[in-house]
Amino acid sequence: MQTTSGAWGRISWRLGAAMGAASLALIATGAAAKPAASNIEVGKSLTVAVTGRIVPRCEIQGGGDIDFGELTGGERATALFGLDCNVPFDLGVTSARGGLAHATKPQGEGPFSGVLPYDVTLTVPTLRPEPRTIRASFSSVDHAGVLSSGDGIAAGGGKIEFRTRQPAGAGLLAGQYSETLTVTVTPRV
Repeated sequence: MQTTSGAWGRISWRLGAAMGAASLALIATGAAAKPAASNIEVGKSLTVAVTGRIVPRCEIQGGGDIDFGELTGGERATALFGLDCNVPFDLGVTSARGGLAHATKPQGEGPFSGVLPYDVTLTVPTLRPEPRTIRASFSSVDHAGVLSSGDGIAAGGGKIEFRTRQPAGAGLLAGQYSETLTVTVTPRV
């Protein structure tokens, strides 16, 4: 007979990124001024053309494992990640299994469930040009979601919060549970 005791869960989350390097170039041209003050001519001008560029970049760092221990529903966990984007961006979230899934019987057995869904909330500070915090929540059952920075750029790192839901039916099938949540940053240039 299988019961809800002994169900353990762990979430692994990975971060993907598109990366670039930043550079700035300035070019100045113009006529040289005459060194002697007595040679100043009225009506002369100096033209300076200045150009530059900043290479778009978007980097994300972090990831790791979260161990929820005994799964009873309502478990919470928080993880921080680094985010450096100098262009507007989208953060994509993908759940590999639609929840914390049983290692060998994700469909469950009898009245016992083999998947424990969870909700995830992403929170990211941005500049547009004033500071603003963007936030979006997703369900693992949907398998995917996107958080857009709109016209803002990253103002530092971000936070990801997990909260497991209550098990369906008679509870969870005893055993090991796991899931991989992938967060990917895509620059919008």
